[in-house]
Amino acid sequence: MGRQLSFYARARGRGEVAQERAPRKTSFVGTGTAAVAPLPPFDRRRAVVDALLRFGAMSSAGPPLTIGPDAESDQLVRNDGFAFLVAVLFDQGIAYERAWRAPLELKRRLGTLAPTFIVANPAAVQKAVASPPELHRFVKNVSRWLIDAARRVIEDYSGDAERIWSGRPPAEVLRNRLESFLGVGQKKAAMAVEILERQRGAKITHLEGSDIAFDVHVRRVFLRSGLAERDDRAHLVQAARLLHPKRPGALDYPAWWVGHEWCRPTEPRCDSCPIRQVCPQHKGRALNVN
Repeated sequence: MGRQLSFYARARGRGEVAQERAPRKTSFVGTGTAAVAPLPPFDRRRAVVDALLRFGAMSSAGPPLTIGPDAESDQLVRNDGFAFLVAVLFDQGIAYERAWRAPLELKRRLGTLAPTFIVANPAAVQKAVASPPELHRFVKNVSRWLIDAARRVIEDYSGDAERIWSGRPPAEVLRNRLESFLGVGQKKAAMAVEILERQRGAKITHLEGSDIAFDVHVRRVFLRSGLAERDDRAHLVQAARLLHPKRPGALDYPAWWVGHEWCRPTEPRCDSCPIRQVCPQHKGRALNVN
């Protein structure tokens, strides 16, 4: 999680690789237009889950998926733990590109992203976020989150944000650590765990403790495909845990990508969607999830 293009670093990050391949990566659901024979409800949901997982695996094949929307921002959030945390904090209510480029622009404006500098210069941080063009629509909130995050990193992680996810933490433990930061809720924490493990190479264990993010694109796909019956965070998270207990969070990226590219709020592109042959296409659902 609304986010125009976010999670997962979500799109061009994944999209610069995945978007180029997506149109030709749909063979696993077939290329014909024949209707799929109706399946019992649980079997139908299992078929949707399997299709999403295969699509995710195909989209993730090839060169490493980027995180930032361009090479310079990607390098920064990939190599600087605090820059990654800053991007997670920014990833709310603005476009993905804007959120994940923000750490680079903030560093240019401040001259550094050192947590000690940020804690010592709160006025400079707010000015940097607020200066045109504003780095975020919620200047005061994001500035407060940044300063608090820098303080927490200094006090709890010896000034090194990489320690938040070092030491092979279980997914659930890492989610809880991230959610303890001001400005990070379920959506951002679940998102960050998946990005860290899949795209940043963090060693995270017990991935059965991962979750989907309560993100608008994921929500639409879960509702329209029948994976969930109502637009409720606990219900959607529990549905993912039930349907893919080995790693619930593995459903997040493919569901997000399908939601962003095909399962749009209006005029969904069902005819070319990679899960079209197993999705019941409840187009009337989630009309207000945008």
